[in-house]
Amino acid sequence: MRLAPEDQQATLLIASGTFMIAAGLTCWWFGLDWRLHYSLHLSQPLAPLIRRFSALGGSAAMIPIGLIGFAFLIAQKRRADAAWLFLTIAIGRLGIEGLKLVLGRPRPPVDDWLDHVSSWSFPSSHSAGTMMTCVALALLFGRGDGAILLALFAALFIGWTRVALGVHWPSDVMAGWGIGLVWVGLAMSVRNAIAPAEPNDRRSDAG
Repeated sequence: MRLAPEDQQATLLIASGTFMIAAGLTCWWFGLDWRLHYSLHLSQPLAPLIRRFSALGGSAAMIPIGLIGFAFLIAQKRRADAAWLFLTIAIGRLGIEGLKLVLGRPRPPVDDWLDHVSSWSFPSSHSAGTMMTCVALALLFGRGDGAILLALFAALFIGWTRVALGVHWPSDVMAGWGIGLVWVGLAMSVRNAIAPAEPNDRRSDAG
């Protein structure tokens, strides 16, 4: 049976995210993090600029961006979409912080840090939060694949900054990307099963 386009998207997100999580765990368990950590580490002079970009992936930026999207959906009377966006981001972020506490993985050596951090390392909340927020917004507001590609680029770049600043292992970032993709894909699958596209839905406006 052929899947609907929305279900194909969800399946692709879940499959891609699962691959990234597996890649992250492989780097962690087989000791590849140390080599990648030092090969991707940034030089001190560039740190102030990269820190500014990296801050865009933190909760102080991503949560307001998500809330702005939520407000636009409410203004457009897309209440079901607004609820989906809010729950996807809120539950996803709480889940990431919970994983950090449960796994309690130490960050890279503090002497390598080019930014201030205080939480556990795995998974990267910057990477996961940016991926969840940007991809969810792209699915709701974007037209075509361009919006999703832009969302992916934003998340990939933010994740790279965390490794470049020495505050995350590469595996933390890869797993963060993967968890973000899997979570949005699962949320999308549930949404498609519970509430198929309505006549005024964005997906119907494309024609």
